Amino acid sequence: MDLLLSGNSPLGEVLAAPSAPLLNGIAVCLIDVAEQDRRDRVATRDGGRWDQAATDAFCGWAAWRRGHARDPSFRPDVIINGNWPEMAWHRWTTWTAEDPRWRTHLIDTSGQSLSASVNQVERWTARHTGQADGL
Repeated sequence: MDLLLSGNSPLGEVLAAPSAPLLNGIAVCLIDVAEQDRRDRVATRDGGRWDQAATDAFCGWAAWRRGHARDPSFRPDVIINGNWPEMAWHRWTTWTAEDPRWRTHLIDTSGQSLSASVNQVERWTARHTGQADGL
C-alpha cells in the first residue's frame, strides 16, 4: 500500500521517525519556489497578515529546507536539537550528500501557474507509486 504524506517534515525527520524502518520505502519531494516568488505569494495570499520578521523567518526556513534536501550535513541541528528523544537521528547523520539513500526530489514552482505545479507533483507521485526505495 502506498501513502502520500503531505507535510512539512524534511527527509532527516522522516528517516529518524521511530516507525521509518517499518516502511517498505520512502520517496521525498520538496516543492519549492524562488524567494521573491515566495514573498510575493505570501503577500498576495495572506494580504499583509505577516510582518517582515515572520516573512523573513518563513523564507529562512525554506532556504534551510533547500540546503537540507541537498546535503544531510547542512545544519542538522535545526531539526535535531530539542527534538523528541525517540527520534533515531543516527540513521542518517553520518551520510554525505553523495549517499544514494539521501534523495529529495526538487520541484521548483517559480513562475508557474498552480495547475502547472500540480501537474508536476502528480507526475512525480505517479513515478513513485508502487516503487520501494529502501532505507
